[in-house]
Amino acid sequence: MSAQMNAARPPQGNENPEEPFIPDFSEGAETGLYLALFELLDEGLIITGDEIVLEANSAACRLLERDYRQIAGKPLCDLFPSERDFLDARARLFIQGEMRGSLRVALPGERHRDLRFVAAARIRPGIHALILSPDIIAEAYANAPFTDEPPADTVWPRLAAAVEQPVIVIDENERIAATNAAALEALGLKRGSIVGHALNACMEVEWPGVNASPVACLQVPGRAEAIHARVLPGPKPDWRLLILPPADQPKIASTGDSASAPISPETGDDAIERVFADSPLPTLLCEGPELGIFAANAAAARVYGYSRTALCGMRIGDLRVQPEDGRNPTESGIWQHRRKDGSVFDVDILAYPIESKSHPGAAVVMHDLPDAPLLAFETRLRQAVDLKQLEVHFQPLIDARDNSVRGGEALLRWHHPELGLIPFQRFAGVARDAGQLTRMGDWILQTACTEAATWNGAGQGVRVTVNIALEQITHGDLAARVRHALAASGLPARLLELDLDERVFCDDSARVVTTVAAIAEMGVQLAIDDFGRGLASIPRLKRYPVRALKLDPQLVREVGIRDDSDAIVEAISSMAGILGLDVLARGVETDAQQAFLSALGCHLQQGPLFGRPMTAEAFRAYLATK
Repeated sequence: MSAQMNAARPPQGNENPEEPFIPDFSEGAETGLYLALFELLDEGLIITGDEIVLEANSAACRLLERDYRQIAGKPLCDLFPSERDFLDARARLFIQGEMRGSLRVALPGERHRDLRFVAAARIRPGIHALILSPDIIAEAYANAPFTDEPPADTVWPRLAAAVEQPVIVIDENERIAATNAAALEALGLKRGSIVGHALNACMEVEWPGVNASPVACLQVPGRAEAIHARVLPGPKPDWRLLILPPADQPKIASTGDSASAPISPETGDDAIERVFADSPLPTLLCEGPELGIFAANAAAARVYGYSRTALCGMRIGDLRVQPEDGRNPTESGIWQHRRKDGSVFDVDILAYPIESKSHPGAAVVMHDLPDAPLLAFETRLRQAVDLKQLEVHFQPLIDARDNSVRGGEALLRWHHPELGLIPFQRFAGVARDAGQLTRMGDWILQTACTEAATWNGAGQGVRVTVNIALEQITHGDLAARVRHALAASGLPARLLELDLDERVFCDDSARVVTTVAAIAEMGVQLAIDDFGRGLASIPRLKRYPVRALKLDPQLVREVGIRDDSDAIVEAISSMAGILGLDVLARGVETDAQQAFLSALGCHLQQGPLFGRPMTAEAFRAYLATK
């Protein structure tokens, strides 16, 4: 098979973690945990040191009548009407450890307001969390007689309800203060039989020992199997959170090496989506001994002349001239296939099994295009620039703090005569093998700068990001190309960002060093793309004029799911802050990812959550609405 089939390798899954399940919480980033969760609530959340406000959620900004930039990173005393009010609040909250009450805070225009608060336990040494509300929790407490019990806490039950992962909240008296529907389903219990009751009356719990892995063993009456739950610090002193595995995940019989591993997210039906995303070639997904087709991509529909729905009611044998010639039907090699109109063509089949939860024993059957396409694919790619078959799409870069558009990333697309619109990553390998990366890179650089000049001519002030391949530096005069693109388009250099592959910073050649320095001197911003794969070291970063790091999308996809990814993102953010670098996240898909990244200080984000790649015309219209 030729180079383009490199994109059709069988998907590889991650190694199963040693933990009995994959939690949605991070032990190493409690600040991020609480902030991400409280973005889902109406109460205001302030995370603060003794003197500085570290983070604030949207509700806190509304209560204090300020935007995020007027709160985060500012002195804590700025939130109070006077120094006396600040010192009084500081003593009550951080020295005396007052858990709930009322605070007088300053508002713009020399106004003030009394807010009720609930003070969470220290989430790290010297770091505290305050929950602010105009009328929840403390108002009832303030009006109650001195001898009354403190009012029921409504915040943490709502927090538990907002989380998808099964969670149980245990108070300081070993009573179950809150639980969510996911936990009730996992335990097979009713809410009334558990919430408000003593923990030991509902189940037997074996807590982890000192220095042991933070996993508790739960034995629920009526269940033969034990359930293992992750233990995290709770919202108040001596409170604890129990994070259970999802209801559809295998239950764990022991915490030793023999414990069953969870279903890896890489081996589920997401793999099916990756098959179609990774291959521009005709692709069929089959199952059973007769290889019944249960999925087909658009390329297969075009080649065979059937609709995708019609293909899904057929078998591989229905497409073959000789379905039974003594070979295994899934065997790779040359086969004769037939179109709907009866015409016959030879195909070079690549077949391999794929894991699917809903289609056990599934297989991929993929092949090249008919009529000598292996040579034609590369030949047509060489002609794509001259035939004006390339175009640029743009994906917005958003500042998650105020939802403003900070930039647009230029993404190459190829209008293939038979396959339709193909994203760059699907033909990148062929372009590299054909020696076309430098030429295509020059084209997209010039086109993107010209388009971005029209945005900023309308007063947008939005920068454009262009990805640069190592070949453009080593086999071309990139600095001269950049200078020409800026001059020809009229785009200010400060509004151009070039994203460089980490491999660039592993090349110590004089050409690379000189080129990168020359581009930076023009005022162009340089960023490292897909940072976090482990190639670029800190000493190397300090030698180059880099101003931003873009997180590897795989890391972004796993934040809040894998502890190691959480820790890596937090470490990168901390390192970047020390070096004065921006951190950008690509591939953000969910509100939870957005909130978690924001909590770690990564506010510049792009991905499907904010907008998918769009044509130049559509992107201009999108900017006009901002």
